[in-house]
Amino acid sequence: MTEEQQQDREEEAYSRGSDMAWRLMLGECLRHLGLNGTDHERALLLIAETRIALRSICAEYGDNDWPDDLHPGDVIEKHLRAHLEEART
Repeated sequence: MTEEQQQDREEEAYSRGSDMAWRLMLGECLRHLGLNGTDHERALLLIAETRIALRSICAEYGDNDWPDDLHPGDVIEKHLRAHLEEART
């Protein structure tokens, strides 16, 4: 692994950790404000948690060349499935 590749992996790991920390803080803030019971807030947390999980899985088994606003189904289809199928063969 080159130094540049190592740096890229470290930056990705930092970004994933940062996303997780922000999601946890958002959840705590919503709970303390009494807003965690609405469908809207739960949906926002679910989206954030899904994105974090997809980033982690794609880093290991696919690619992370996708914007944060890409639909999770498209992430799976376009940035994970082909890599998994290729590894299976």
